[in-house]
Amino acid sequence: MNRPTGEAEELRWHLPGDAPFQIAGFAWWRAERKYRRLPAVEPGAIREILDELADNTAGGQIRFATDATKLVIKAKLFAPSVAEHVAATAVNGFDCYLGKPGSQFYYGTTRFAHDADEYEYVFFENLQRKTRYVTLHFPLFQGVHDVQIGTNADAGIFEFPSYAAKSKIVFYGTSITQGGCVSRPGMSFTNLLSRRFDMEFINLGFSGNGKGDPEIARMIGDIEDPACIVVDYDANNVHADDLIRTMPEFLRILRSKHAEVPILVLSRIPYGYEHTNTASYEDRVVRRDFQKELVGSLQREGDRFIHFHDGADLLGDIWNECTVDGVHPTDLGHMRIADGLTPLLREILQYK
Repeated sequence: MNRPTGEAEELRWHLPGDAPFQIAGFAWWRAERKYRRLPAVEPGAIREILDELADNTAGGQIRFATDATKLVIKAKLFAPSVAEHVAATAVNGFDCYLGKPGSQFYYGTTRFAHDADEYEYVFFENLQRKTRYVTLHFPLFQGVHDVQIGTNADAGIFEFPSYAAKSKIVFYGTSITQGGCVSRPGMSFTNLLSRRFDMEFINLGFSGNGKGDPEIARMIGDIEDPACIVVDYDANNVHADDLIRTMPEFLRILRSKHAEVPILVLSRIPYGYEHTNTASYEDRVVRRDFQKELVGSLQREGDRFIHFHDGADLLGDIWNECTVDGVHPTDLGHMRIADGLTPLLREILQYK
């Protein structure tokens, strides 16, 4: 049973930044060795809130193999969880999955005191000694100062299989992209997708702040080997005019850096109260139609690698049951989003 570890137990501690561990989901990890979703920048280079949100570790993963009979994690976080409508396990927790790519199965999630900004936790112990493949998902809405992996002292650490492709799938968007409001990290739709595609996923969802900043577009353009860039920031533009003003330039910057990388533009999902709030429905339709026409015009101008999809199709007939607050999807909503995006990405990427 998962539980906090005792202080007297003998463990060997490992730094996941060291080989043969693999760190995934942080596009600038190799250059900066930071659990951070954007490159380190000088003050004022991007909006301050974006600089802060870049330290949230959504989409980050630790991958390794081990024959350990006991597996423990020790984490030091930026702060305790204070979210009102997001589970603490999603904000500050790590998920553990076992299995090789394509067959990763959930094992457990860290549990900790509600006011903890650091903790030590046993994922498993007294298991049969054999090689297991481990994927740990980082917290979605918190920064991580330090994380260490503990095993029984005589355990070995081995390489996790390399990705089938070196290219990455990049998601840019909102708090929904970042993972709001699932119950644990592994249930965010980008993490769900990362277990279906043997490729690295980069989560650049910025809670309340996916506003089409050109500085972020340029940073995305600097990411090496993108296989696809998904643009899904509709919901964070308070007024449709903001979306209409920013998106053409955002897409232009992306295309100037990557002329033939597929770009998928998603309009926002429906909100849970749209069956009564007709103004919200009408506003969503205006935004959807603008994005669809923008992509269509770029296609007519010769861009064969840009695509549009109506986000309202992702949740299906049960869209009204898929949120925790009328806006942010629950685990069910994120699963429906992942299920809707899976065939789209397979077709765009020609992924078998």
